[in-house]
Amino acid sequence: MRFISLVSLALFLLAPFAEASSTSIEANLHYQKAMKLSQQRLWKDAIPQFIKAAKLAPKDGLLHANLGVALSQTGMHKEALFSFDKALKLGYESSGLRYNRGVSFAHLNLIDEAVTELEKALSLNRRMVKAEYDLGVLYNRQGNRKKAQEKVDTLFKRNNKLAKKLFDQLIPDYKVITVDNGGTLRGRVSLTGPIPRARSFHLVHAPNIEFCSRISDGKGHRFLYDFTVSQNRGLKDTIISLTEIKKGKPFPQKMQTFKIDRCRANNYIIGIKNSENILIENTDPIQHEIATYEVRNIYSDQTSNRPVIPKSSQVRAAFVRHDANEFTIKCNLHPFLQTHGYLVSNPYYTVTDSDGNFSIENIPPGTYEVVAWHTYIPQKKGIITITAKGETEINFEFDGADERRKLYHDDIKGYRFNTWYDSKENFYGGPRIDDPVEELQAFCDKDHICSE
Repeated sequence: MRFISLVSLALFLLAPFAEASSTSIEANLHYQKAMKLSQQRLWKDAIPQFIKAAKLAPKDGLLHANLGVALSQTGMHKEALFSFDKALKLGYESSGLRYNRGVSFAHLNLIDEAVTELEKALSLNRRMVKAEYDLGVLYNRQGNRKKAQEKVDTLFKRNNKLAKKLFDQLIPDYKVITVDNGGTLRGRVSLTGPIPRARSFHLVHAPNIEFCSRISDGKGHRFLYDFTVSQNRGLKDTIISLTEIKKGKPFPQKMQTFKIDRCRANNYIIGIKNSENILIENTDPIQHEIATYEVRNIYSDQTSNRPVIPKSSQVRAAFVRHDANEFTIKCNLHPFLQTHGYLVSNPYYTVTDSDGNFSIENIPPGTYEVVAWHTYIPQKKGIITITAKGETEINFEFDGADERRKLYHDDIKGYRFNTWYDSKENFYGGPRIDDPVEELQAFCDKDHICSE
């Protein structure tokens, strides 16, 4: 196991010797040489200079503390602990000393002692993010996942990279086993009542009008179908997830893709586990500003925001706090480009097809809660019992009147292209040469059935 070590000696305070005697002056010269060598990370060369200074000034606690750091950096952790202990006996105390002492204990596999030291370091200085991380690693080594998760939560906003690094080391709640007698769950999700309207985005607001604004209903409206309903009222894009399954088949190994094609995402809804990586693939000839959000109850917090240049790809992590239930990916320039992810804790989930049907296979026998989740309507739950190699059915019914969206733009009357679109001149000068408007979308028909 690797621990984060000090980059420099900055955690210790530099102080002059108390007396200006010839002995203290000589000791100080060795000490200053040792410090300069340490700052250059020449730890092996620094140690003899620290030792010479310590012999001349044996009662200087700071000197012994810094000698301990140099020894620990060369892997001499037992010797380092001796120096740290001597510094403490001489009355020197600091968060940095406790931190380094804890790291040396950890390298000697004295985990309980290491935990005590790091907790002491944090009690002296709550701003030590490295100590928060290392303490989380040690809690995890002790099998205390709850305390380790608390450190992930503490680090989430203070140092997100360290938070994710720690989270990825946690002992997983879900364990992979061989399922020889698994059963199957099938069913259907339907929508009764009114079918919620598609969201209409007026392209008068959209940038990149040479590209994205030409892809519409032909009048400058870009539609996003949050609720896609079939002729027989089947509801597409609903997550069906079994909860509290602690062991079973493995998660899919293939990385999920957020593919951008003509300002549209390949999936509207996905299931995703916390910290899972997603490949963002931009096939458009324009740049997109892709942001990710964690959604907790009614609150949404942005977790990343980076440009994705034309015809390129990048990997983004779906890393959220433990109490988040949704992960959203969207373009902040073209808000109709978005995907909603439901956070799952096991691989027993699926997304309903265009007729609202679903099927989940290879489920270990047992009784489980099933959640039917759609991003803009309250979720439904049910209880099922899976028998060995048997087939179980459950159906869910949502009422369109229960939708919980805010439609900022739903007016599809009129002409909504940016006025610049009608110009015959290129924005940077010269004549414009464009393809015709690509009519890729249609709105709901008279029976409120929406289709693309």
